[in-house]
Amino acid sequence: MTQPDKPPPGPFAAMINEAKAGNINMRMDLEQFVHVDRACQKMIDNINEIQVIMQQVSQATGWGLGEDYRGPDGKVLISGQKVVERFKTKSMAPTDSQTNTSSNSVWAVMETHRRAVEDIQATYREARKRITDADADAAARYKQLEQTLPQRPPPQREPFHARGLPAKHMK
Repeated sequence: MTQPDKPPPGPFAAMINEAKAGNINMRMDLEQFVHVDRACQKMIDNINEIQVIMQQVSQATGWGLGEDYRGPDGKVLISGQKVVERFKTKSMAPTDSQTNTSSNSVWAVMETHRRAVEDIQATYREARKRITDADADAAARYKQLEQTLPQRPPPQREPFHARGLPAKHMK
């Protein structure tokens, strides 16, 4: 019986192993561990949403780009078909999977990003675990923070405008 393909180790697998072994030293408030974990999870959730959208795009039919057009002489508009095929493949290639991300489609690129974020999250979780396993008070405080710490507000950002050009004034 063959086993299903297992995704290759993430890009930071060695760093996770070092954290598990206790070879990574860091100083961080327990609050920051909560915030890092939440930020990583939010990023993973966003990536998953993008991947679902890309999968839907790759399976979409009826694009309205002339892919089904036949001229009066019965000839097919090849360019419409090629454009649709290109959009579908760029969103998610037929070969894309958690074990094959070599297509450079949006789905595959997001999969590599997801793996990286999962590895970062796992590294911080291992570091936090070592702290809370060694200190019962820290473990209790972390559990309490996880449940009660409010979400961080999103960072304030200035609207983008090209350098050297006057900013557009809002009406």
